[in-house]
Amino acid sequence: MKNFAIKLSGPAGAGMMQAGETLSKALNRLGFYTLMYPEYPSRIRGGDNHVLVVFSEEKHVAPVEKIDLLLAFGKENYRNHKNEGNEGFQGYEGEELGLMKIAKELGNPLVANTAGLGLIFKILGFELKALEEQIEEEFKEKEAVKKINVDAAGKGYEISKSKSKSKSGNGKNILNYSGNEALVEGILKAKCGFAAIYPMTPINSILTMLSKSRVQVFRPEDEIAGMMAALGASYAGKRAMIATSGGGFSLMVEGLGMAGMAEIPIVCVVGQRTGPSTGMATYSSQADLNFVINAGQGEFPRIVLAPGDIGECFRLGAEAFNLAECYQVPVILLTDKYLAESRFSGNGEELKGSEYKNYNDYKIYKNYKRYQFTEDGISPMAFPGQAIVRANSYEHDEEGFSCDDKTNREKMMDRRMNKLSDLNGGFEIFGKGKTVLVGWGSTKEIILDFLKDNFGFNFLHIWRPWPFPQGAIDILRNVERVIVIEGNYSGQLADLIERFTFRKVERVLKDDGRPFYKQELEDKLLK
Repeated sequence: MKNFAIKLSGPAGAGMMQAGETLSKALNRLGFYTLMYPEYPSRIRGGDNHVLVVFSEEKHVAPVEKIDLLLAFGKENYRNHKNEGNEGFQGYEGEELGLMKIAKELGNPLVANTAGLGLIFKILGFELKALEEQIEEEFKEKEAVKKINVDAAGKGYEISKSKSKSKSGNGKNILNYSGNEALVEGILKAKCGFAAIYPMTPINSILTMLSKSRVQVFRPEDEIAGMMAALGASYAGKRAMIATSGGGFSLMVEGLGMAGMAEIPIVCVVGQRTGPSTGMATYSSQADLNFVINAGQGEFPRIVLAPGDIGECFRLGAEAFNLAECYQVPVILLTDKYLAESRFSGNGEELKGSEYKNYNDYKIYKNYKRYQFTEDGISPMAFPGQAIVRANSYEHDEEGFSCDDKTNREKMMDRRMNKLSDLNGGFEIFGKGKTVLVGWGSTKEIILDFLKDNFGFNFLHIWRPWPFPQGAIDILRNVERVIVIEGNYSGQLADLIERFTFRKVERVLKDDGRPFYKQELEDKLLK
């Protein structure tokens, strides 16, 4: 089947986000792959929330601008979205359908959205069972809430005169995760021990989830304190991280430089949103790539990872800690609002394969030199208790004492700047066409959806933009046509490619806070 798109729209507080999650998970129970993409304003109260749910029997589901079904809770919401329909579009307004009346009769105005989900299932021709099972799962520890929502779904289901029929997708067990949820699974797999997080969209749910885990979570007074606390925890022997967005990371840059000079492992999750400054705080962007690659005065090595789907959120979320500890560098895990807060689906294989790796031998050192010159540039790293450990933000000698000597400086810079020289991989190739599409981060699923109907393209997905993969350079130097697709104004990855390959590339760009839509990308690439 082709993709089918549903939009839910209603005032903030009416439960649109929860309704979208419930709907997408109920469709997963039928065997469909789903995408749930939420939009909401940057307000403490008020405004309208919108949720797009797209489902298909095939993997890789992209967001769309044209929808097949609209359920709006409010006449103004209906008027705002009624012109977004495909051919055969069906649009409904909740009050006219009697959804609010059902909720009032059941004694809770919030279950109007659940009644709406029942209506949607009937319109689609699906039996109610999958939706009921999902509601029961979500409220299994709240019997009264579970009952009223199941009743609401049933009454909403009865509104439509459509005939229901047994309907399923591919019959597989489909899992449903947001990017942040998959990332947290990876963080826990890596045995992170300390997280300093100051709340900021779109990483807030990471703070919420980790606070319920075994990870020691510190909610600092500001981002500067958060970065320094995480560096202290890492120095003391904990696997440590921070999570923030671009504005918060700006405040952390001096601490990032200390991590680079003192060679303290740290994982920095940076959730991109539209800037500069406050920008559009609840909308997405891919405009911080240059920033995180170059943040900090002076030069020091760092690794930038950019997951593109829930599988990479899990794998790179774990691998970031391994890399940080192995190479004793900051690792920046660059996600964005679209990937972090949207919900995606998979068959379960996505959240497998990452392993915890330990790089400390826990022995007692004699004559320990924290910054010892070594062949591969990676000095032995002990924690306090194993030796006297000096971490110094000044240039230093092998033992960690401040040192302004010219020769020592040159040797220390050579050692630090060359220790990532053995990094391999960093990219993945899909398709067999002659034209190469290049993307990074959250464009992955969108481009893979495009490839399903367009076979004349290769897709080079960059999941480690820095250090830029040598293997990708070799490929891009030897193809006829390269088109780079990214969500920023200037084409930041495209600039990197031109820098390293000495060739010009074509650019498909957007910077309006939204992801690339399916029809939009097709129009740009096939014109």
